[in-house]
Amino acid sequence: MKPEMLWPLALVGIVMGLALRIRYTVDDAYVRVRLFGATLRKIALSDIEFADTASPFWNEHWCNTLWTRGRIVRLRRKSGFVRNFIITPADRDAFLAELQAKLGR
Repeated sequence: MKPEMLWPLALVGIVMGLALRIRYTVDDAYVRVRLFGATLRKIALSDIEFADTASPFWNEHWCNTLWTRGRIVRLRRKSGFVRNFIITPADRDAFLAELQAKLGR
C-alpha cells in the first residue's frame, strides 16, 4: 500500500476514536453532548417535547458507538428545522429516568 493512501485511514481512525469519547450529561437547564468535557451541542430542557427510544428517518445524530441497538434515545424538540435529536447513552434507561426527573414528568 502506498504511503499516501494511509492518511485517509488514519483520519477515519482519529474521527472514530473521537466519536467514541462523546458523553451525554443532563444538568438543570440542558442536555449536553460533550467531548473531553467541552460542550459540542446542547438542547434546552424547556425545548424538549418528549424523549423516547424511537429512531425516525429525519434526525440529528450524536452517536458514540457503532452498535446503536438498545441504546438509542430520541429527544423530540419543540422547535428547529430538525426536531429529532438522537443520542446513544451507555445506559439508556438510567439516562431517560434522569431526564424525566429533570423535566418533572
